[in-house]
Amino acid sequence: MSSMDSEAAYVRQLFTEVLSSSDALTCDAVLLSGGLDTSIASETLKRLAGSKLRTGITVTIDPAQNSLAKSHGLFIQEPQDVIYARNIAEKLGLDHHILTPTLDELFFTASGESTLSLCVRVRQTFDGMELRNAVVIAHALKYAKSIGCQRVCTGDGADELFAGYSFMQGMSDGDLQKYTLNMVKTMSFCAVPLAKALGLEVWSPFLDPRVIEYATTRGNSRELKVGLFEGASHGKLILRMAFPEVVSAGRKKEPIECGCGTTVMPALAELAVSDKEFESEAKEALDKYGIVVRDKERLVYFRTFVRVVLHGKDTNQLQTDSTDACPDCRFRLRDGTSFCSVCGLYPARPIVKD
Repeated sequence: MSSMDSEAAYVRQLFTEVLSSSDALTCDAVLLSGGLDTSIASETLKRLAGSKLRTGITVTIDPAQNSLAKSHGLFIQEPQDVIYARNIAEKLGLDHHILTPTLDELFFTASGESTLSLCVRVRQTFDGMELRNAVVIAHALKYAKSIGCQRVCTGDGADELFAGYSFMQGMSDGDLQKYTLNMVKTMSFCAVPLAKALGLEVWSPFLDPRVIEYATTRGNSRELKVGLFEGASHGKLILRMAFPEVVSAGRKKEPIECGCGTTVMPALAELAVSDKEFESEAKEALDKYGIVVRDKERLVYFRTFVRVVLHGKDTNQLQTDSTDACPDCRFRLRDGTSFCSVCGLYPARPIVKD
């Protein structure tokens, strides 16, 4: 047995132990994106005695139901999540719920506690990258709540810990090790606070302390995280080698927004918001709140941000120390990151390289 095969066997045993815990076995649903991470979690859970996993929930945008985006050719390809998720659900015999909300439902419904309102309120943001992903998670969690699920499994943490993102895969071994250690300090996932707001619990095997310890010590090397699998270069290499039989073992990493179809939102906002509207409302945001709204997609979300976050607040409450505030929105920046989680500006503070 090669050293890589031996390490893969170790990782498989580690995850089997993690997924044998009561925290895992009591998950009655999985947010089934069809990616490697939820494929490993659901397929391993389902073969363990005592698992309560019965339900898979997948959110996908159907181009046929979104005429404006479709008529302007915004869907380059059919969303891929549902294809892989359906195969996993069929393999495991899960009760598979495929949700097909329209983009209008997710992003342009402003009244009441819409999915967008929930995400903006809980995450305190009008950043497009965050919200294109968060609304998908929130929509699935709301549905899980409606059908009586109590504890939901996700794949959060795998990309951050095992070099799932393409930019991490291009790093040197030393840089990747440092970046992974920093990610553990700064990574944040929307599923936990969204679930709490809905009265649900979520759990991910990749955020178990034992997995985090492995990914930042023994397993913190580029050789284990990046390399060839089934003839193609991938991140999360050791996970693929540990679970080569799962449906999505060879699937390329896709962000949630790409896999489900919400990635068209920047272009759709360009169509939905006129130049005149943008100029007027962006000026009002700057004059009234001292906040820079950089594009039309952010404006779509900022309208909700004003209503659920800023409404009734004096603009002085937004002020923070000038050395610790985002220059665009003036909210405090999180420690250890140059990214503003409120407005999405990057870099929001100078990047210091070792």
